[in-house]
Amino acid sequence: MITQAYINDILDQQKKFFKTGKTLDLSFRIRQLKRLKSAVIQYEDEIKNALSKDLGRHGAEAYFCDIGTIILEINETIEGLRKWAKPETHFSGLTCFPSIITKVYKMPYGNTLIISPFNFPFTLSLGVLIPAIAGGNTAVIKASSKSSYSTQVLKKVVTAFFPTKYVAVIDGGHDVADMCLEAGFDKIFYTGSPKVGKHVMEMASMLTSYLFNSRRHFR
Repeated sequence: MITQAYINDILDQQKKFFKTGKTLDLSFRIRQLKRLKSAVIQYEDEIKNALSKDLGRHGAEAYFCDIGTIILEINETIEGLRKWAKPETHFSGLTCFPSIITKVYKMPYGNTLIISPFNFPFTLSLGVLIPAIAGGNTAVIKASSKSSYSTQVLKKVVTAFFPTKYVAVIDGGHDVADMCLEAGFDKIFYTGSPKVGKHVMEMASMLTSYLFNSRRHFR
């Protein structure tokens, strides 16, 4: 049974790992993307089988809509990451005079939460994990309880290739999703219905407001 304490413990592990600075290294990020690609290729048959059981998805459709798409995105990200991560120089504008040049550095959010839907359990979990890793973040994937076979394979893939302190998968229903939202992640990725999206936004904004007021109170 998933509890709030269990989720908080995973997040604490990931916070400690992020603070080590290991995820900031571009070579580290690229290695992890390559590991993710290897994982998807290694478990291709199991992914196809799970999608067939959960969604009745044909093997060819599973490859083109899920597996192949993820591999292509990983390849593109690996190829472009060093360029994308470089600092950018911009003209600040006359209103900022005497400072006329602005340097923008690309920094990760930190600890991310990925809430994936049932209909694309791999594309909208591992596919979102790609930019999370590329950006130098840790990640927790909250997988859908409605695609149980896919969730089990997803857990197997992630557990086999990544430590929990870096990437983890949590399954369960809406109650578990709410526990994840209450844990206090730095960035939330959500794909799904507008109704649930509003709920996610409300919980995230309430937590942000609470943390802001708490910090202001103790100054």
